[in-house]
Amino acid sequence: MKLSLITKVILVLLIGALIVIPQIALPDAEFSGADDAAGTAITTIDENYVPWFESLFDPGDLEENLFHFQQLLGVGGLGICFFYLYKKSKKNEKADKSA
Repeated sequence: MKLSLITKVILVLLIGALIVIPQIALPDAEFSGADDAAGTAITTIDENYVPWFESLFDPGDLEENLFHFQQLLGVGGLGICFFYLYKKSKKNEKADKSA
C-alpha cells in the first residue's frame, strides 16, 4: 500500500494538531497522577484522615526506573515492528520489479 504525498502531509498535520491543540486549549493544565488526585479527594472529605499503614520503602527511583524500562520496551517493540514492515515492503518492491 502506497500513501500519496498529500495523505502523508495530512497525517503529519493531524498528529501535530493532536500535540499542539491541547497545549493551546489548556495552557495552565497540570497533569498529575491518580495518587495525587486521590490524596486531594481524601483530605477534602476528611481533613483528619490518618492512613492505616505506611509503605515499607519509598519506591521513588525504583518506580521511575520501572516506568523508563516500560517506555524502552514499548519504543523498542514499535521500532522492531516498523523495521519489519519496512523490510517487508522493500522485499515486495524487489519481487514486483523482478516479475
